[in-house]
Amino acid sequence: MGRSVKSAKSSIKETYQLMDSLQETVRNDLKSNMASFEESLRTRLSEAENAIIESSRAREAMVAGIITMRKSIEKAQRKFSRNNSVEELRITLLEVAKDISRLRLANDKISDSISMVLHPNMSAVEAVEKLAYDLQRFAGSWERISREIDQSISEMCDDQEPSELIELESFISKQGYDKLILNQESSNSSGVESE
Repeated sequence: MGRSVKSAKSSIKETYQLMDSLQETVRNDLKSNMASFEESLRTRLSEAENAIIESSRAREAMVAGIITMRKSIEKAQRKFSRNNSVEELRITLLEVAKDISRLRLANDKISDSISMVLHPNMSAVEAVEKLAYDLQRFAGSWERISREIDQSISEMCDDQEPSELIELESFISKQGYDKLILNQESSNSSGVESE
């Protein structure tokens, strides 16, 4: 027996629920993945921002210190050229050498923090790759639900002749009524041709 209207409506309703479930799943997966993706990018930029700004400040301070050291050396040179006091020049140069050593250590720290920016735990590209991978992984479950929807629709589509029609034709044939119908159809078609 064919599918009743009530049964068809019930199956369609279940398929709509499956479709709603798929839409909700996709929406939630996208939302959670986008939140994670945005957080990764935001973290990447904020960590880079802090390191870059601190690096810029430290470099400005270093340049100011270098200018001061240069002036000290020039001043010591002028004094040396006036009084030939090697000791004063040596003291100034030793102090400058200590300052240069401290600047090199500071520069190494700056380089380390910049290196962390250049080689982070997760770069922006890696965040995009992770998002794409996660979406691809979720797409597998979305496709599975989509197949269920298509299968449900396919099962609801009944393109077979109703069994009742087949039974009726069989009943007419068993009773011999099919010969009466054939004779009537033959005489109708003959009458049409003669006109």
